[in-house]
Amino acid sequence: MVSPKKFATDSNIFYIGIPYQSTFDYIYFITPEIYDEIKHIKKNIDALDLLLTLGKVRLIDASKDNISKVRKKEIEVGQKRLSLADCSVIALGLQLNIPILSTDFSLVNLAKHLCLKTEIPGKKNFTMRTTMKYCSICKLFFTNSMEFCKECGNLLVIRRKI
Repeated sequence: MVSPKKFATDSNIFYIGIPYQSTFDYIYFITPEIYDEIKHIKKNIDALDLLLTLGKVRLIDASKDNISKVRKKEIEVGQKRLSLADCSVIALGLQLNIPILSTDFSLVNLAKHLCLKTEIPGKKNFTMRTTMKYCSICKLFFTNSMEFCKECGNLLVIRRKI
């Protein structure tokens, strides 16, 4: 028997139809926040409820501790704030120690910073990005918590670190 391929899954995977077309050796884990985003998807029958009944999609709450870890890493990396639903997917991946399946590059970037495996359908390579505060006068990078350059006092801007 082949072991199932398990993924913490974002709503965009359902919008492009992957769970409806994949074989039964794939199991997709979602959070209640993701369920709320996709529960309106209907075909001739209620496809999402059918997948839940068959166990191909499983609904699990992400722990508040893991969501907190994700939010802290988000600030540390200097990334634009993700929605609670997106954070819950990453937190669920941490909780269950399974890869993330998403086409959302911001979500995948943060998941990679948390050392999670990720898969982006149709894309083989992904480059992680980090942003930091930058002084355009001194040409120096600073932590994201700083607002002004400690050398010249200039207002810092957010810039991708090269």
